[in-house]
Amino acid sequence: MAEQEFHYLGTIITNAMEGSTHEFFVNSSPICPNMTNRQFRTMVLKCRDNAVELVQERLKDLKRWSISDRDRVETWFGKSDDATRAKLTNGLSAIARVLQSLTEDNFVRWDSTRSMHIGCVPNASNAVGAVAEVCAPDTATHTIAIREAFCETREFSWNKDSMVSTLIHEASHFEDTMATKDWQYFMVKCLPFGKVNPKKAIENADSVAGYVIYSM
Repeated sequence: MAEQEFHYLGTIITNAMEGSTHEFFVNSSPICPNMTNRQFRTMVLKCRDNAVELVQERLKDLKRWSISDRDRVETWFGKSDDATRAKLTNGLSAIARVLQSLTEDNFVRWDSTRSMHIGCVPNASNAVGAVAEVCAPDTATHTIAIREAFCETREFSWNKDSMVSTLIHEASHFEDTMATKDWQYFMVKCLPFGKVNPKKAIENADSVAGYVIYSM
């Protein structure tokens, strides 16, 4: 235990399974090998604030609902009807709420042996290239597990995946926001996805992130 710097904190109650408790360990080694945990906290909270601002801008668009606003929704989700507008308004409002609630304690170092503490099986299917992971039913703690690849990702870009887009992507997965899936990865590849499959696009995490961020 000492070699890996895990510290036992006791048990927590989660809503992943009703009435369940889980032993909870925290790995206190650096979340990112290329920076201290203090540096990581400063950086990730800055990205969180940026993500909140961008989501709030899209909420303003959805309220205004001009021709250009509808066109943007149509581009990403294949349609811009009242149901799509309502789903985005409700979903982005929830995402903004969750993002605003995140503190440094919500971000943990991903570790396959400890990622079941909130009641989810580790996601090994997208291990290559994956940068972060959440457990969708974890609406009690909104824990975001950070992989090493996240640490090497750009902080922000208007048209490429980044730390900021990752936070929006991961927040959209929670069941109390949009319960999104990963039907299609990478914002740029999601641009044509809405036209081809609007039903899946509206529930695709990177489509939501692209709608919020991507500069066309």
